[in-house]
Amino acid sequence: MATKLIPKELMKQPERLAPGQRLCAGCGAPIVVRQMMAAIDDPVVIANATGCLEVATTIYPYTAWRVPWIHNAFENAASTISGVEAAYRSLVRQGKIPEQNVKFIAYGGDGGTYDIGLQALSGAVERGHQFLYVCYDNGAYMNTGI
Repeated sequence: MATKLIPKELMKQPERLAPGQRLCAGCGAPIVVRQMMAAIDDPVVIANATGCLEVATTIYPYTAWRVPWIHNAFENAASTISGVEAAYRSLVRQGKIPEQNVKFIAYGGDGGTYDIGLQALSGAVERGHQFLYVCYDNGAYMNTGI
């Protein structure tokens, strides 16, 4: 079901990506993440491939993520989130945790998606895992673009 976004109500929602992260001024990635998570009322779990978004939001010992979040290698965001989704479904079936409408989201870059990560993504889709995959394509095969 779609969420109707009312600007005044949107401002009252808690931020799921904390301010003060170290992404560059003008970078589109935090805007995309914040808007996507603002549009989802349900609990979310994030898998984040190595890249700018991961590096600049999780400088040890801090994190800007206010949701369950896991880091993985460049190429396996889809396989990581599909494993988390499968584990969640298994725990629900076993009665170990209550069922919720959890949304599973994977963030990956263009290189980690189109090149070295396509196998993991296509396998997860073929197996029927339920998740949202976001490919941040900066137009280059590198962290910060051109």
